[in-house]
Amino acid sequence: MTPTTTASRDHLAGIALVVAATVSWALTGFFTRVLGTDLATTLAGRSAFGVVILVILFVAHEGRNAGSTFVAMGRAGVAQAVASVICALATISSLYHTSVADNAVIGATSPFAAALLARIFLGERVPRRTMVAGAVSLAGVAIVVSGSLGQGRLFGDALAVVMMVAFATMIVIARARPDMPVAPPNILAVAINFVITAPFASLAAVAPRDWGLLAAFGFTNFVLAGMLFLAGSRRIPAAESALIVALDLVFGPSVVWAAFGEAPTREGLIGGAIVLAAVIGHVVAGMRGSRGIAV
Repeated sequence: MTPTTTASRDHLAGIALVVAATVSWALTGFFTRVLGTDLATTLAGRSAFGVVILVILFVAHEGRNAGSTFVAMGRAGVAQAVASVICALATISSLYHTSVADNAVIGATSPFAAALLARIFLGERVPRRTMVAGAVSLAGVAIVVSGSLGQGRLFGDALAVVMMVAFATMIVIARARPDMPVAPPNILAVAINFVITAPFASLAAVAPRDWGLLAAFGFTNFVLAGMLFLAGSRRIPAAESALIVALDLVFGPSVVWAAFGEAPTREGLIGGAIVLAAVIGHVVAGMRGSRGIAV
């Protein structure tokens, strides 16, 4: 197997991992709508389950090397954890103050922030196909936002902007340190999330049904999505990771629409379709380019 073939397969594996993470993240809106808990309790509850599961899996995998592996994440890992904390807090808070569609739309702008940060800090070249797909995505985002103006969701939308910037930062850090252990930053981030939100939570009043939902929420968000994303984003360019994650713009709103009747606006449907087309076109073009290089 030639180096170019190996690189091509690694790139495709990265795409698959980030897509899987996106599907897991798309359930975030569903959980926030189905849970009967307040914001702080939701944040603390899912973090409690998340950190327990992550630590168990990490120790089982690393054994006696768990401590040294955790420390090996270094400053980059701590920075990744901080960005993840900000992203998680902003994401859930946004969903409590705006629609799932608005949150997903603003999150879809992360390719631009990620590409800009990667260009500034990593000197990473942004391919023309990424710029074209990003411009098309931006047009779709503009259409969606135009349908939600004046609806009293500005605070939630502002939190979604914070989420987007923090997420773009996570992408670039993972890209800059491909050798960084995957689990430690995730564990640290979830632990910090719990410490910050637990004092304001009403965990003793959580119903048994909601405990089960919080456990599922923590598992899908932290164990599945977090680990899959960190493993996949280090294999592909930063802007490409962010564009794939933009698929959440379709998955997330579709789930809550089907489950709770929270239908996107007409503008949301049109804009979402445009963004989806841009993402699929971008990924397909990248796959064809990889095959061409391998040949």
